[in-house]
Amino acid sequence: MSRNTDVCDRIRRKRQSGHTRCDVIEGRVTVADAARAFGLADDDTIYRTIGGMEAQRIATRVLSVNLAYGSTIMSIPDAADLWRQFVALFDGQNVEFFTNAAAIPDSWAPATAATFDMGVLVIGATKVGCLWVEDED
Repeated sequence: MSRNTDVCDRIRRKRQSGHTRCDVIEGRVTVADAARAFGLADDDTIYRTIGGMEAQRIATRVLSVNLAYGSTIMSIPDAADLWRQFVALFDGQNVEFFTNAAAIPDSWAPATAATFDMGVLVIGATKVGCLWVEDED
């Protein structure tokens, strides 16, 4: 099993709510191509560039809380640790982070058909990753 499969399996096991998209694939692509590769809407106007700290905040939130009901799924430290493991798959690469989350709290541009969806795309020099969650009310 590859490292990214192990990390993503742990993420999916811990976040037992809704649907979690988690994977890393080889290649250097645009944000629209990355979104399409992971089954997200490929309209690049949905996604905005964010810094590493904001990516961590978003990823930690979507892993730890059900987006529809606000109920706790896992502790914030556990969610932050899973995010660190995911980002470690890109060690040594200059990465860019993208999200559909707006700068305004609890606001986003839909990237799936789910009622609630939010996540982070990671685009590195040689690979791209997706950590995205979908919840329904």
